[in-house]
Amino acid sequence: MLPQQQQLTIYKASAGSGKTFTLATEYIKLLINNPQSYRSILAVTFTNKATEEMKTRILSQLYGIWKQLPDSQSYMQKVTEELKIPHSIAAKRAGMALGYLIHNYSYFRVETIDTFFQSILRNLARELDLTANLRIELNDEQVEQQAVDELIEELDATSEVLRWIMEYIRGNMEDEKSWHVIGKIKDFGRNIFKDYYKSNSKKLNSALNQKNFFAEYTAKLRKIRKESMDHLQQYVESFFDILDENNLSTADFAYNTGGVCGYFQKLKNGILDEDKLLTKRVSEAIENAEAWVKKQERHPDNPVFALIQTTLWPLLQDIERIRPQQTRLYKSADLTLRHLNQLRLLSCIDAKVREINKDANRFLLNDTQSLLNTLIADNDSPFIFEKIGTQLEHIMIDEFQDTGTLQWRNFKILLLECMSRQGQGNMLVGDVKQSIYRWRSGDWRLLNNIEGEFGNRENAIIIRHLGTNYRSNRHIIEFNNAFFKSATAIEYAEQSENYPAGAEELKRAYADVEQQVPINRPAEGLVRIELLSKVDYQDKMLERLKDTIQELIDSGIPTEKMAILVRSNKHIEQIADYFAQEMPEVKLVSDEAFRLDASLAVNIIIDALHLLTHPEDQITTGNLVKVYQKYIAHSDLGDNKLLIRGQVTANHLPKAYLLEREKLLAMPLFDLIEKLYQIFKLDSLNEQSAYVCAFYDQVNRYLANNTGDIDTFVNEWNESIHRKTIQGNEINGIRLLTIHKSKGLEFDNVLMPFCDWQLEKNGTTIWCSPDEAPFNELPIVPIYFSAKQMKGSIYEQDYFHEHLQNCVDNLNLLYVAFTRASKNLFVFGKRNAKDTRSYLVEQCIERLNEEFTDHICTGLDDEKDENIIFEYGQLSIDEMSKGIKQTANVFNQPIAINPLNIESYESSVQFKQSNKSRDFIEDDENADKDLSYIQIGNVLHHLFSTIRTLADIEPALKQLESDGILYDENVTQNRLVTMLRKRLDDQRVAAWFSDKWQLFNECTMLSIDPETNEVREHRPDRVMTDGNEMIVVDFKFGKPRPEYQNQVRGYMNLLRTMGYPNIKGYLWFVYSNVIEEVR
Repeated sequence: MLPQQQQLTIYKASAGSGKTFTLATEYIKLLINNPQSYRSILAVTFTNKATEEMKTRILSQLYGIWKQLPDSQSYMQKVTEELKIPHSIAAKRAGMALGYLIHNYSYFRVETIDTFFQSILRNLARELDLTANLRIELNDEQVEQQAVDELIEELDATSEVLRWIMEYIRGNMEDEKSWHVIGKIKDFGRNIFKDYYKSNSKKLNSALNQKNFFAEYTAKLRKIRKESMDHLQQYVESFFDILDENNLSTADFAYNTGGVCGYFQKLKNGILDEDKLLTKRVSEAIENAEAWVKKQERHPDNPVFALIQTTLWPLLQDIERIRPQQTRLYKSADLTLRHLNQLRLLSCIDAKVREINKDANRFLLNDTQSLLNTLIADNDSPFIFEKIGTQLEHIMIDEFQDTGTLQWRNFKILLLECMSRQGQGNMLVGDVKQSIYRWRSGDWRLLNNIEGEFGNRENAIIIRHLGTNYRSNRHIIEFNNAFFKSATAIEYAEQSENYPAGAEELKRAYADVEQQVPINRPAEGLVRIELLSKVDYQDKMLERLKDTIQELIDSGIPTEKMAILVRSNKHIEQIADYFAQEMPEVKLVSDEAFRLDASLAVNIIIDALHLLTHPEDQITTGNLVKVYQKYIAHSDLGDNKLLIRGQVTANHLPKAYLLEREKLLAMPLFDLIEKLYQIFKLDSLNEQSAYVCAFYDQVNRYLANNTGDIDTFVNEWNESIHRKTIQGNEINGIRLLTIHKSKGLEFDNVLMPFCDWQLEKNGTTIWCSPDEAPFNELPIVPIYFSAKQMKGSIYEQDYFHEHLQNCVDNLNLLYVAFTRASKNLFVFGKRNAKDTRSYLVEQCIERLNEEFTDHICTGLDDEKDENIIFEYGQLSIDEMSKGIKQTANVFNQPIAINPLNIESYESSVQFKQSNKSRDFIEDDENADKDLSYIQIGNVLHHLFSTIRTLADIEPALKQLESDGILYDENVTQNRLVTMLRKRLDDQRVAAWFSDKWQLFNECTMLSIDPETNEVREHRPDRVMTDGNEMIVVDFKFGKPRPEYQNQVRGYMNLLRTMGYPNIKGYLWFVYSNVIEEVR
């Protein structure tokens, strides 16, 4: 049996301390204690890769314990010691557990946090008023942008949203900002997905929806802003009026505008920053009137000095007494007003996003946590457990430092239930120092203050620290211990000045930063830090990176043992371009290399699709011709052949592509893409099959939920599909990746260029809860993040809080990067670069130079244009065999990769499928008797409701055929065209579809039911006007009924009440071609 232990064990696992080993061991212990317990265990990770790794680790070690293999000895020892059972029993139970897992694999619940909550979401679909077959959407940003576009398209002259946007534009123009605001609205609109907004959106919208609230609230703030500035300016005007009345100028005072006169001049110019106003000279002038003039002028007979003593000095003291409060009011009002026009648009954007998702039967992954939290808060945990579909007794959460507040609230109720039922086998594992996903709602403070999360159950929790680093060489560990101890001390001192509570949180987060070195680990490994001067910094940085890589290669280190880590993606492209030019023999491998838009074949298909619908696009034509001729036709086409009379010619593209354009445009999208693959002979390109197959998969996924329109698909490609990646083969080159993507990985040799990123970025938006009237009339407000503006306002503490968060984010990024190295670490930054990460590195080097004895450090005492170089240790070179480690464990056998030749053949299958076809087939009791009749009627009704003139008929029919709606012998383009020609012989019908009309197609009219007082919707098929008369036409495809006349008559009456004269109404029975006028 499992020994008695605490109800919850929290492992704080520093980098390289055996976190995965611990998790797998604890899971295996539960299985060996009870081989069928897998059904009641939930292990949660944060990435699919981590899930795969954990599952493989558990299965392989169960197999190893079962077969008592040498490479599973450490697991066997740990399990048998803690369970107090012999090896033979552990082996037998491991075999049983492995068999159960393999035969009931769906109950092997090691999954990502998103997968787990999605499963709950689907099980709770009825309670949440969702359809059971809803589609989960990952790309919330794309949906939000679509929502803004649709909001803009739906604006009319009476729209309240239009008025809001116009006020926003006017405000921008008054502040001399751009009037192009749609992009800013889209950027700001992403706030609807932030947890803080979601948690407060109901209260916020409740306030904003009150009648006249917004106008009154903004008026109050503008009044505060104006009055506070006017109050200060009264003193400023008094000062300069006194100077004018006494014929004085700034030259009559000490230091001219560099002294006390500059104080008033700055205020006059609207400068309110205390550090700029209260210079040393001004502070002296406030304390002592003598500081206003030169020493020899300080006597009673000097009229200027007398004026200072009696009038100007008291004036300065008076304004300085009121300045801090007036500045505080001004800054607070100004910051609050900045985003208010956008704020009231958020609820509209949010509502539109939900409308779009509902229409598409789609649910945003981002909304999962908030929706579940709402439901869980109103129910008890047994109800939630019941809906999960299994009885959980043990919960293990990995990477807990990346858990968000809403995620934790949802998990906490489940965890507490498990703790009360079983009382053991529950785990949280994480490391505050590796929390680098705050932008994904991760909150490191949850783990940092975990003891306080369980109230009176604090005694049921035990915290264990995994403090030994098994990953890195001794010199790497010793350097990181000293470096981050110094870095924490420096950051702690800076935070303590303004935010003592935050400083203590930082100190607690890094309390366990010093790691133990495993016994008998030799003194190996090299750490080299280079801080380069600002002169030609970019060029020198790339040159030093290249030289260091060459040094490693010359030392016998293979490139696949190296990794380059950078802060942002922009440096990946920069480094890749540099090495392609300066060191082409060295291969750099990044995720960017495996993106679909890195494929030549896929890009040719996309360009060919775009050119079909936009043949006038000269740039795409020229690019496609060049690429086709160079890589497929193997012809170096000169510009003189490419251009004819100054225009790019498409004559050098495949003849079938040029001659069959209309036929290609009529094909369904997937068939068209396959046809383009054949026409352009893309099978002749090397190493493209994997990209093309992955691209086909993406096309199929797209078509499952979207139409086959070419332009819409190409737009989707540009928005998101191009970023999709394929599974790469074994890496044979230097890995080039961001620090965020390196988390959880390790590399023998880590090179970290551009360690000089900015610590804080002004201009971002943070959410604040004001606690002073009248600002607190809104529960939350979006505030422009800026130290200059937030300091000295009511949001000053919010600034210090966010500043702490940025401090921890940046320190953690450095920690994650430095601890990826197992053998050697090379860091490159900028010297004397304040407000960047390099400056902290430089400060730490100054401290380490005093602490370390066996190191080399140059440049610290030299001029600022000299490089600083710090070295500790010696280069470690792996002398072990480069061969694959042999093992008898079947789960750890190397996977043989065999080349596979993929060929494409033209499909002869005639079946076409479209999700849109169901829109045109009605469920009817007599449907099976006359299906063709109903189908044609529905198609024609749709057609007449969408076309404007007769010229629109042919393109509309082609679109219907492309969408798969015209798909059999009963409903064909030719049959419909024949029918339409006969109907359009009637002059009245032909006139309705002429271009003289302004058309209102299927527009909704609203009316109030006088009996129920409810709003009713009316939607005539076709309403048109030429300015003199208004015509209403309803299309009918069945037999005449009396209610049809009443229906059209109702439309006519509504139009009359709207003020339209000369209204005529008609019923057109299309099959019989009978037109009835409604009077």
